[in-house]
Amino acid sequence: MSETKAAGQATTKNIPQMQTRYDVHLWEPELSPHKLPLFQALLGHPRIASATYIAEGELNHHRTLQGWQVDVGQQLPIIIAPTAAQVDSIIERSPPNSVHIFSGMHWVPCIVNGIQAAIRHRRRFGILHEPRVFEGLGGLARLGHSWLTEAALRRNASFILAIGAHGPSWFQMSGFPKSRIFPFAYFLSNRAASEASFKIMKTQRPVVSFLGRLEKLKGIHLFLDSMDKIESEADFYVAGYGSWSSRVEDARRSHPNLHHLGAIKMEEVPYLLVNTDILVLPSITMDDGWGAVISEGLMAGAAIVCSYKVGASMCLADSKRGQVVGRLAGAEVAKAVDRIINEGLLDVRYREARAQWADTHLTHRVGLDYLLDIFDHVFDGKARPRSFVAEHD
Repeated sequence: MSETKAAGQATTKNIPQMQTRYDVHLWEPELSPHKLPLFQALLGHPRIASATYIAEGELNHHRTLQGWQVDVGQQLPIIIAPTAAQVDSIIERSPPNSVHIFSGMHWVPCIVNGIQAAIRHRRRFGILHEPRVFEGLGGLARLGHSWLTEAALRRNASFILAIGAHGPSWFQMSGFPKSRIFPFAYFLSNRAASEASFKIMKTQRPVVSFLGRLEKLKGIHLFLDSMDKIESEADFYVAGYGSWSSRVEDARRSHPNLHHLGAIKMEEVPYLLVNTDILVLPSITMDDGWGAVISEGLMAGAAIVCSYKVGASMCLADSKRGQVVGRLAGAEVAKAVDRIINEGLLDVRYREARAQWADTHLTHRVGLDYLLDIFDHVFDGKARPRSFVAEHD
């Protein structure tokens, strides 16, 4: 076990009287740039007595190929690769009223061992999880597996933080009480744009971008197919890496308005998005439990086109923020892009409104306040909070 440790204790200054303070442990498969912003917000909050991040491993190598980076920036209370005995010790030594949040239920050793230890030592815990893919025979098998293996979780978990539009329905199907299920997201930091190793050429034509893994599951084939069907003039940018990289390059040769950037660094993402008018994520599977790029796109003010399969589609209840494609076809993606352009939704006032909405609904600050409201409801009997996207309630 390796450990990075510093003051995980938050100040008691400015805490409203009679509000409970919480000791929080986040249990993760890996160091994740999508989870660290919320963890870092926990560390500095006056209602958090302490916070610790425990991960099975460092950032996955396949994610680094996509340009993902983890910037801890300072000494933080982070524990990497604990043994089973160390996991048990962490749980046993945690305060009796501590709260443990497990990002997973199966297969990851520190999470499986941690859940078992939390039950054994009677510690409060919850699950933060995307829905499992409920499609075809494999989906039925996953549902059966959940019913067969998660009885202890159904009995003992205090709450479920269900990621995305499809998270709550999955956990209800797999037998968790509705009263303990709360819609949730990956709440990110709102990063300012800086320079990048590439340039976006701004013209009178809208910039339509695809950012992510270049795989059929992510709908890159639908994006490429839509280019010839979009009636409006546009410039297209594709950033990412995957098995479809060569096909994107082939498309670039026959489309002078398509720019293939390859994998870009995480620090370059805000520059791409602040110069993007419409961001497209037409995933063909519910494997996209959230789709963090949609959060980042909205924070930058971009309009969004995504499929109904994407968890973050719940953010597009207002069509001024984007369009949800109900049929998985390039022609439908094209219609959605044209609709946004033709309705004048790329005007600066709409861009500013999208960025403002995202700042007040999707950032790590908002996520922390929402999480504390959930804790107060579950453990102190206060009113159940509305979803962070109230329109989706």
